[in-house]
Amino acid sequence: MSDDQRLFSACTRRPAVTGAIFAATVSLFLAAPQANAAPPVSPSRQATINAEVACITAYAADPANNYVNYAPAIGAPEVTDAVHSGLQPCASFADDSSGKKNINHAGHKYQVAQYLSPTVYPGQIQMIIQGGPDAAFLIGGAPGTPIPSYTGGPYVARFNPTTGAQLWRTSLPLAPGQWVAAPSGAVVKGGWVDVVIGPNIYKLNPKTGAIVATVQQPVFASAAIDTNFDGFAVAPDANGTILLKSQNRSAGCTIQGNQAMSQCAAQFGPQPVTTVVAIDPVTLKNIAAIALNQAVIARPTVVSNKGNTDMYLAGSAQGVRVTWNPKTKTLSQDLAWAPPYLLPGQNPGDAPVPVGDWVVFNNNAFPTQGVPICAVAVRMTNATDIHRICPWGTTLPAGVTSNAPASFSSDPQKSLIFMQDLLVGGVFAVHLDQASGAMVAKWSRPDWRTSDYFTAVGPASHRVLSSQYMNPNFNAGQLSNNSWTEGVLWVDEATGKTLAQSAYNGPTQLAWMVMPSYAGRFYSMTANGTINIYVPQACATKGKPRVPAPSITTCSTDYSALPQPIAYPAPRP
Repeated sequence: MSDDQRLFSACTRRPAVTGAIFAATVSLFLAAPQANAAPPVSPSRQATINAEVACITAYAADPANNYVNYAPAIGAPEVTDAVHSGLQPCASFADDSSGKKNINHAGHKYQVAQYLSPTVYPGQIQMIIQGGPDAAFLIGGAPGTPIPSYTGGPYVARFNPTTGAQLWRTSLPLAPGQWVAAPSGAVVKGGWVDVVIGPNIYKLNPKTGAIVATVQQPVFASAAIDTNFDGFAVAPDANGTILLKSQNRSAGCTIQGNQAMSQCAAQFGPQPVTTVVAIDPVTLKNIAAIALNQAVIARPTVVSNKGNTDMYLAGSAQGVRVTWNPKTKTLSQDLAWAPPYLLPGQNPGDAPVPVGDWVVFNNNAFPTQGVPICAVAVRMTNATDIHRICPWGTTLPAGVTSNAPASFSSDPQKSLIFMQDLLVGGVFAVHLDQASGAMVAKWSRPDWRTSDYFTAVGPASHRVLSSQYMNPNFNAGQLSNNSWTEGVLWVDEATGKTLAQSAYNGPTQLAWMVMPSYAGRFYSMTANGTINIYVPQACATKGKPRVPAPSITTCSTDYSALPQPIAYPAPRP
């Protein structure tokens, strides 16, 4: 597989791992000293969990927070909320020596404890979702790039949120020959685990894993066997209607994985157009379905709009809006809202991110030479009101490739957007003016290279931003054999200054996210099918010191010697 094919698969949500490097990826994580098992929950951590539960219960109930009809739990939606912001203010970052959470970070040093799940999940893990502090689930067995040695098919598993050990596993039945691409899912109100793969949606009992309902959804312009519904969205309407859009494989092609969307077209013709469906959340029966005027690869985001729900998508050259009307139970594509969001030479983007009154698009979801990534803000009420910021410039030197396998993330409470480019490198925090649409870079980290979404946790007064942090020795050739190493970086959201950085470990799934959980835990999904569990810890300022942890930042780190944020202009290759 070429590097470009590998990256295309990543941008549509799953990279490959080869059997030859299976042992290597395990040893890379184990090379860093770590405890044999995660510690039990202490009384101070239980108090933190209780506070997190109270916080997310109130947060999810407020329609402004894009959590309506999901379970009131940290990590219930597949990408933090209905708009894929990455914001989870109820999750905690670190603690001080007394166990106090969400302290003001100024003047503190941090180390990062890390643990590895004892269970190796076959066929890799594609997604982790949560229904509460004791209800953690994963979807596995459906890698974006097929693993020749794995033929077991997709499944859902429940795991111990402290250790990562499997509690139960349920296989998801599919028709023979079904195209298997990256799945979607969420924990919805009532605690049900809903998962989508292929043309089917499944509802599972969270306690037992039993499948209580399965319904195949209708598809236009494509056979069900060539269809994968991706991007699990829940409408903020009275019923919690489920909204999905399809990816489609060219008819006659038998290639498996997300790579089929790029590899089938030359021989079998272009991808069929995308189908959007509305689904009853209780019975899973189809309510409505429409065909769009184009094929859309990336996932949807949804927002409430005067009683309706608007779905936003990144089309091949223009933004796409689909409206769900719960009164008439109809779906419609708004052909008048079709803003152009690409510069000449740019490629289509990932899922757009609604931020206040604006929808922000990225581009170059698969590798693009010569033209870097920009952020394009379009006013929801006026598709001609378009603003663009290109912090990497508008051209790249010959031979330099740009790629953003994951969407931008945001802090909608502060109108902040977080931009990344895996191949050029660098991260930008950008402020979006809600009145004018103007965007200004607030800080930049040229050293920070990530393929993932960002997550922002904690209260607004001292919020912490995190994502994957590729080892500075990274080069694009390492993508073809999973030979890179990486960790996790946590920074002060307001300034970009480092707060904590984990040790470098083996590769994780590209283009997803470091997922916040309860009690200060963060999860990432390794390329060999295990779960990395990270726990940032504040170093003691008095009393008994911490047990040293195997991380880049420690209790003796000179923070002034670490890479620092810089102001605009952008880093350049």
